[in-house]
Formats: sequence, C-alpha cells, structure tokens
Amino acid sequence: MSDIDGLMLGLGLMIVGTSLGAIFRPGLLVKESRRNRDARLRELEEGAPEAFFEERRELEAYQPRFDISHRTLRILGLAGLALGIVAIVDGIAL
Repeated sequence: MSDIDGLMLGLGLMIVGTSLGAIFRPGLLVKESRRNRDARLRELEEGAPEAFFEERRELEAYQPRFDISHRTLRILGLAGLALGIVAIVDGIAL
C-alpha cells in the first residue's frame, strides 16, 4: 500500500510546470533584459506607439538589472525539472 504525500506531489508538479516553461519559452520569463529593452527601443524608433506615458524615457533612463541568457534559463529549467521529478517521486512514495 502506497502513501501519497499531497504537499510534495503538488510542489513537484508546480516545479515541473515552471521548469517546462523555462525550457521551452525562456523569453517569456525574462521581461526585464537588455535584449528585450533594446528590441523595444528599436520598435519605438521605427514608429510603434508607446504602451504607456513616457515609455521611451523610462527605457532610456533605467538600465535592466540583469540579462539572463536563454541558454542559462534552459539550464536552470533542466535543474528544476530534475528537482520537480524527485519531489513527485517522493510524494508518491512507492
């Protein structure tokens, strides 16, 4: 007879879900990066409308705090995926 630990199982599923997002769509997880900032500034220079008041001024004045590459996010996602699988297995407690 197996004992199921719902907390560990739920935690493992949440970690796996977040990790899969980091692996397959890393660009959606990092909004505040130099790459995204530079791309948005180029769009504004080409005539795109500003999403909010003084968007261009804010992008030019405040530099992003970090710039995590997609490769780094994918590696962290793989580590999280392994951790999530371990939590799921521990939660199922075969």
